[in-house]
Amino acid sequence: MKLDIKERLMLSFQLKILEKLYPEANEYYAKHRKAIEEGYELHYSWITKHLSEGLKKEECTFVLDVLDMYGSFNLFFNELKKPERLTSELVKFPGFDRNNEIVYLAYTNYCIEDLDRFNEIKKNTNKDYNSLTPVIPKYKKMVAKWNEYKVDDKYQLTEEQIYEFINIQ
Repeated sequence: MKLDIKERLMLSFQLKILEKLYPEANEYYAKHRKAIEEGYELHYSWITKHLSEGLKKEECTFVLDVLDMYGSFNLFFNELKKPERLTSELVKFPGFDRNNEIVYLAYTNYCIEDLDRFNEIKKNTNKDYNSLTPVIPKYKKMVAKWNEYKVDDKYQLTEEQIYEFINIQ
C-alpha cells in the first residue's frame, strides 16, 4: 500500500487521537502511528489487516437479489394450501460458503442480522448462513431465470416453478 505525505499526516493525527481516546490500546495505536510517521511501508498493511476487501455495488446487488428471491420462495411456500413437492427445508436459504464466498456470507449476515431485513429468511434458516459448498454459480443462474419472471416488479410463481428454481444446477 502506498500513502502520500498528506495521507500519512492525516492518518498520524487520527492515530494520535485514538491513542488518547482509548488509553487501554494506546500502545497499539502508537506503534502504528510511528510506522506511518517514519514511512515504513511494509507495516501499512498491518494497520488495515482487519479490513475486508468488501463487495462492489454489483456484487451487493447480486446478494440482495438472491435474498429477495429466497424471501419470495418462503412467502410463496407459506401461501400454499397443500404443497405437493415443496417443503420448508427446500425453500430454506442455503447461504454462502464460508470457505470460498466469505465476503458474500458476511454481507448476507449484515443485511439479515444488522439491518434486520429479510425476516422471512431469518425465520427459516440456520443462523450462520453457511452453505458449506460454493453456490454463487448456481445463484447466478437462478437470479437470471428469476428476472425473467418479473412483471411490474412482481412475481407470480407456481409451486412447480419454485421447485425448478431450487433444482437449477
